Amino acid sequence: MVAIETGEHEIRVSIPTDGMSPEAVSALVRWLRVEFAARRSKLTDNVAWQISEDIKADWWSKNRKQLVGI
Repeated sequence: MVAIETGEHEIRVSIPTDGMSPEAVSALVRWLRVEFAARRSKLTDNVAWQISEDIKADWWSKNRKQLVGI
């Protein structure tokens, strides 16, 4: 059973780990951290899109030669 406590400045969530591997627990904690960071982010859709385009362009410039032989 998941237990949730709320305070003035925090929320405490208790999740039973019976049957969960340490890797599964770590994966859940990592996901929660990423989700929390994403929700607090001020990154706009346009800026995120531009960053993704820059990453793809950089990757392509580094890997184009071995992929197409040019």
